[in-house]
Amino acid sequence: MFEVNQLSLAIWLPIIGGIAVLATGNDQRAGLARIMALLVSIAAFLTTLPLYIGFDISTGDMQFIEHLRWIPALNINYSLGIDGIALLLIMLTAFLTIIVVISAWQVIQEKVAQYMAAFLIME
Repeated sequence: MFEVNQLSLAIWLPIIGGIAVLATGNDQRAGLARIMALLVSIAAFLTTLPLYIGFDISTGDMQFIEHLRWIPALNINYSLGIDGIALLLIMLTAFLTIIVVISAWQVIQEKVAQYMAAFLIME
């Protein structure tokens, strides 16, 4: 069965969503870019909640560890894991991205898609 790696999902969802927001293009679709950015930022925050719920505070070890062989010929791997402080910073970043999108709703009038996409990709 397909296993969802929550940490990878929390990292890649805003990046892919930011690229989708960027694809909305020009300022005639600014409303669509704003709505998409808000939905993606909320979804990204919601993906961090299972990390918080499933985190075991009684241990100082890395948790939600993911290890995938990416390019075996060059021995390059994709490895992720979080500890207690990283979990809080991930959640803080995801929450602040929602605040940024909402606060920029009326302020940013030009190049809205680029602005929103930049924040989602940086998340």
